[in-house]
Amino acid sequence: MDVSDNQYCFVCGQKNPLGLKAVLEVDREAQSAACTLTIPAEFQGWQDMVHGGVISALLDEVCAYAGMTVGNPVVTGELKTRFRKPVPVEREVTVSARVVEQSRRTVQIEAQLTLEGTVLASAEAKMVMVK
Repeated sequence: MDVSDNQYCFVCGQKNPLGLKAVLEVDREAQSAACTLTIPAEFQGWQDMVHGGVISALLDEVCAYAGMTVGNPVVTGELKTRFRKPVPVEREVTVSARVVEQSRRTVQIEAQLTLEGTVLASAEAKMVMVK
């Protein structure tokens, strides 16, 4: 499988005019990734609340970035998301993830989306390494 970055990713692609343009920071030593961003109202579901699919996409993306700290590109095998509280639009949130386990072909990741230190959503992901 060929995985290449053409900068059109919905979450982090800087060339995607409709995307979130999230800028993720990676800590290879800590096997983690994070970003802080404000989600515009155009990405709401119910009034003033970020759509659950957008929240899942953000958690998936930060898991992928954390997963790539093991050395290979990864793709999502499984993503389990827990929505704890509504995520408001137009507020600065932090999305972070860290590797919790690695096997020969998979990487287990835990992630969370927080607002002012409160966890609003979390995820567990199994990322599959691409050769």
